[in-house]
Amino acid sequence: MIRQQDGSNRRRFIRIEEELPFVIEHQGYEIQAKSVNISTHGVMCRVDRDIPLMTQLEMIFSLPIVVKFSAKDKIVKAKGVVVRKEEDAVSDKYFIAVYFSDIKLKDQKILNEFIEYRIKK
Repeated sequence: MIRQQDGSNRRRFIRIEEELPFVIEHQGYEIQAKSVNISTHGVMCRVDRDIPLMTQLEMIFSLPIVVKFSAKDKIVKAKGVVVRKEEDAVSDKYFIAVYFSDIKLKDQKILNEFIEYRIKK
C-alpha cells in the first residue's frame, strides 16, 4: 500500500485528487456521488444530500485500470462510515469524508493499482 512519506499531513495513506462518479447505496436508495480525492482507505466526495455523521454506506466504484496499454474498468465495492461532512459554500451540495470500514483485499489492491498509476501519470 502507498503510505504518506511527508510528515506534514496526518493521513497515513496518500490521497489523489480525482473526480470519479460512483454510486452510494444506503437503506435501499442510491445516491450519485463524485469523488474529490481518494485513498486506499477512504474517499472525500460531493453528494446532493445531507448524510449524517457515522452513517454506514455501501459504495461501488468503476475504476479505469490500464493493462498492457489498454484501459479496462474494474469494479470496486466498499462499505464505509461518514466521518466528516460539510456543506458546500457555493452550491446546495455536501462534502462527506467516508472511511472504508470493510473492503476486500482484492478491491483494495485494485484501488491501490489505480492510485499508483495516477501518481505516475
